[in-house]
Amino acid sequence: MMIPMQNAKVQEKIKHMLYTLAFPFVAWIIMEVLCLIFQDRHVFNSILDIQNYARNVGISVCTALALSYNLGNGRFDMSLGAQRMMSAIIGGNLAISLGFGTAGVIVFAVVIGIIGGAFVGILFVTTRIPPMVLGIGMALVYECMAFAGSNSQGLQLYGVPQVAGLSSMYLAIGVVVAAVLFVMVLDRYTKFGFYNRAISGSQKIAHNCGINIFTHAVGCYTIGGGLVAFSGLFDAGFKGVMGAELGFSSNSSVMTNCFPMFLGKFIARWSSEAVGILFATMSIRLFQLGLSVLKFSSTAQQVFTSALFLIFLIVRANEFIFKQRRAKSQRIAQAIEKRAGLANLAQA
Repeated sequence: MMIPMQNAKVQEKIKHMLYTLAFPFVAWIIMEVLCLIFQDRHVFNSILDIQNYARNVGISVCTALALSYNLGNGRFDMSLGAQRMMSAIIGGNLAISLGFGTAGVIVFAVVIGIIGGAFVGILFVTTRIPPMVLGIGMALVYECMAFAGSNSQGLQLYGVPQVAGLSSMYLAIGVVVAAVLFVMVLDRYTKFGFYNRAISGSQKIAHNCGINIFTHAVGCYTIGGGLVAFSGLFDAGFKGVMGAELGFSSNSSVMTNCFPMFLGKFIARWSSEAVGILFATMSIRLFQLGLSVLKFSSTAQQVFTSALFLIFLIVRANEFIFKQRRAKSQRIAQAIEKRAGLANLAQA
């Protein structure tokens, strides 16, 4: 009896794994075919394409993971983009001025990101200002801090050989794997993850059960600040510079990663949230890479990606309609079958 049950569990896990892997695989197949037809080339033509893809995935995964911690609990932290910029600029410049290399820059930036995220979380639980309003205000403050702290120069990595490792593909892959494993362990095997799932279901019920939702909120903001610091460093290492932006411009880097986060939560039904976000990001970045091979401009790529995001949200919002129609069709089929059976019985 135990062996069939174990086989069924193994088959179920394999099926879920295949569903998860299908998203990036299908995205790659579609873009590969289109690129071969219209450009007579592959999506990946050189090691440089693979390196750029890995770095872009690393940038997006860290941001999407940070976004998911608060948004999954009903809080949209609009200051994440500013935290990302501030931690990279101030932490990077401080580490470089002290003569540190790649490791030092990472440590300084992540520490500042954690402090910045924790400060927003403490302000939220202290003042109870709506998260979006607080996020916008703190974003403007953090942007000014990054601008003033760098004398409007931002973070310049050109001509700084000791931080060349920030542009390494292997560093990006290593950090992404570590971040995904960290989030998986945190969500599955710790009290924090248990509380996170409870609060995601209902904050009121979780609070009535004795969970301190305010301490948990500070933890979510803190983790988000640390994760976006990695994203900012990868972006700066990839481009060689990170400009100090004002006027809430820093938030664009977060908004562009809402799609991977939402798609990742959908894929999570067959895996975990961290793995879902990883494979969702890989799929979307493959789609965007294919569009660039097809000679679409960055603006056109954003339009196509946003349109795909909108279609996904529409389908998800109306998912219950398809389930209702399927259930109605099944009931009709059962009624017809039962009616036919009664008719045959009456004739007999």
